[in-house]
Amino acid sequence: MRGSKRRAAILASAAPIFNRRGFAGTSIADILEATELEKGGLYNHFASKEELAVEAFDYAYAQVDAYFTKALLAVAPGLARIRAYIDAFERYCERPVIDGGCPVMNVCIEADDALPFLRERVADAFQVMRALVHRNLRRAVSTGELRATMDLEQATDFVVASLEGAVLLVRGLRSRAHSRNVCGALRAWLDEQCAT
Repeated sequence: MRGSKRRAAILASAAPIFNRRGFAGTSIADILEATELEKGGLYNHFASKEELAVEAFDYAYAQVDAYFTKALLAVAPGLARIRAYIDAFERYCERPVIDGGCPVMNVCIEADDALPFLRERVADAFQVMRALVHRNLRRAVSTGELRATMDLEQATDFVVASLEGAVLLVRGLRSRAHSRNVCGALRAWLDEQCAT
């Protein structure tokens, strides 16, 4: 039990560092300084920097997942949940739940072909996000809230790419106004898709 608590404490310290600096920009010395461990103490819990990075990403992503789960918990499936998801994303851009911003976007930018052990995690995270959006758009179409002619695959990718693009714009341009613009445009697009 004590080992698992220490392991969790290491991840809580390491996740924001990896999230801010990336895998390449984070040294073991950075982790040792943040955790106040010796190298042997760190390697008692993690076999390599790669293993620590993967688990730190999982830890960071779990924080993000918990945020969105809580934001959507009391919202009915379908159009209301898509709207709530967009609202939650806008707040998330304003106040990331983990230091350094969105771990999915951060790792996606860095991992690409260079870090396959992290790229798989990013792909899984995007699949979860796509599934949530697709499921709720499909529900909104089946209940008559959205047009029956909607191409669900296209609409799902449009929503996901717009939201992740908002994260990228906020980070790249250092202005949260862009997330408000993107989320506002998504809301207007949803209104246009409503069955009347």
